[in-house]
Amino acid sequence: MSDDEKFNIPDEVHEWLGLKKSEYLSKLIENQLTDDFGFEEFHLFDHKIQETVEFPDRSFEEILDGYPVRTYFKTYSDSKMIHHVVIGTIYEDKENKVEVFIPILTFVTRKEELLGIFSVGKAVTKPTLN
Repeated sequence: MSDDEKFNIPDEVHEWLGLKKSEYLSKLIENQLTDDFGFEEFHLFDHKIQETVEFPDRSFEEILDGYPVRTYFKTYSDSKMIHHVVIGTIYEDKENKVEVFIPILTFVTRKEELLGIFSVGKAVTKPTLN
């Protein structure tokens, strides 16, 4: 879908997204360590969202309330090792006949343990390349 194409999310999906974002934020706040990235730094990694979703090191999927939720992990080693996490849902836009990935929460962490907490659902395997 190009950037100029529009799609509408029904109110019930919009409400569900807000609820899930709150739940994932609570889970993150409960488990994040003080020496990790702060919330104010997360936006500095937004430019990596597309790469993390398209080329994850690992990904998981679960069905919550009838919606598929995917969690993508990609480890980057710039000056230090960082883990980028993107959690989102796939919404089928029947009007435009496309599937749209809608991020629910994105964050970065230096802590491998935090990844385990968000590694839920069935592992999604990458296709084998020849």
